[in-house]
Amino acid sequence: MLSIRPRERVLAGVLSSTAGYLDAVGFLDLGGYFVSFMSGNTTRMSAEATNANLIGAGKAIGLIGLFFVGSFLGAVVARFRDGRTSVLVVTTLLVGAALAASHAGWFPVPAVLIVVVAMGTMNATFLREGEVSVGLTYMTGAVVKAGQRLADALFGGPRWLWFIHLILWASLAGGALLGGWVYGLVGIAALWPALVVLAGATAVTWLVRRAEANELAGVRARRQQ
Repeated sequence: MLSIRPRERVLAGVLSSTAGYLDAVGFLDLGGYFVSFMSGNTTRMSAEATNANLIGAGKAIGLIGLFFVGSFLGAVVARFRDGRTSVLVVTTLLVGAALAASHAGWFPVPAVLIVVVAMGTMNATFLREGEVSVGLTYMTGAVVKAGQRLADALFGGPRWLWFIHLILWASLAGGALLGGWVYGLVGIAALWPALVVLAGATAVTWLVRRAEANELAGVRARRQQ
């Protein structure tokens, strides 16, 4: 997260909060399975298999598969036009599709399963040279880096770098708290606030990226004169 600009850190915080929010909604709607935390689903899969609960293990495997599909989709979409904006557009459309499916009586599976694909896709937002520079839906790395940077600070390193990583974790935790609370009030309609936030983040990102591209084009034009 340190390799990105302050403005991008704000976007990362907003998206992590949204991921935490959606994970809490999905966790409650699916009865204890995650839509963005595949380590948790992997543990659940193994535990259910150990107890010979093949249905429970199969659910976890299915969720991991959907997340994998979303990760693949995000990596593909990131290669078109402005990759970051493209990824956010697709993520927003997927959450919108989940919301629409939740109102369709004919939809054969829980609509929140579409959100699993969206969460996999979202992780390509900060894709650089084929690698994710900022994980948005999982926080183990952020917590590890926070601890490591705190140790650096105690031995004379930068004093507050650890706190930047901890903020990302806190963003996801805060979003999850809000998501659980809203789901308790309105059920799966809790997808609405997440959709609004994602749409807003997408629009702002598009405007900022377009302004940056225009500025860069202007600089190049002046150099050629």
